[in-house]
Amino acid sequence: MILVTGGTGRVGSQVIKLLVAAGERPRAFVRDSAAARQRLGEQVEAVTGDLDRPETVDAALTGVDRVFLMTPQNTRQPQWEQTVIQAAGRAGARHIVKLSVVKADERASLQIARQHRQAEQTLEQSGLAYTILRPLFFMQNLLGMVRDGAIRTAAGDGRVGMVDVRDVAAVAVAALTDHGHEGRIYTLSGPEPLSFDDVARVLSEATGSQMRHVRVSPTAVRTALERAGVAAWFADDMSRLQQLFPAGYEDFTTDDVRSVTGSSPRTLAEFAGDFAGALTGGPQGR
Repeated sequence: MILVTGGTGRVGSQVIKLLVAAGERPRAFVRDSAAARQRLGEQVEAVTGDLDRPETVDAALTGVDRVFLMTPQNTRQPQWEQTVIQAAGRAGARHIVKLSVVKADERASLQIARQHRQAEQTLEQSGLAYTILRPLFFMQNLLGMVRDGAIRTAAGDGRVGMVDVRDVAAVAVAALTDHGHEGRIYTLSGPEPLSFDDVARVLSEATGSQMRHVRVSPTAVRTALERAGVAAWFADDMSRLQQLFPAGYEDFTTDDVRSVTGSSPRTLAEFAGDFAGALTGGPQGR
């Protein structure tokens, strides 16, 4: 059995969708099992748990041999993931696929990258088979960034090899269901690096609604995120990340999506076509 943590989240829900399509009956670790069943469907076993209550993690891992590990962006993330990894070892699980971030490193300037590297090291030292996924900027982040026909960033002319969450999920499912991915670290990108001026142009063409890239200060980015309810440390990280883009922090692509799944990663135009309603204020995309 496969346990998916973060099963109702952006990535986890896509992992579950693809697992079900592949004939699996995954178990989702969630805070509200009734709501999760309604969202994920009856082919998914939803179990209620809390990462701050290790006994609920142990219970959720009963009979599980594979785990998709993803936890919320929080300062407790390394501890939460350690809890899951240790419980997986006690349960006899054989493989964990962990969602990380690009350039996870203990010396990184971004706190989120340092936290993920700490959790990666815990996994690497656990004795369990593992696969680590390090995606670049998610295309789906744009759904929360487009406001009144504009994308406001502090990224300047920086380019980003952004990736569709659905391609990240496809790699995760391949790693969970096929052999040969143990001990691998995959860096997941889309097919081409794009500036946010390029992004505005592509979204405009794909949706038929004019969009523009508005260049703002890092302080404006951080303030807007905090006003939206984002924790101060993470808002600071995201502001800092945008400042790194002009220096080439994510100005690259890899072939890992295609090599693992056999399919090329989705283009931004494909993403925008699928989510045109959400990007322009209409119905959500798929």
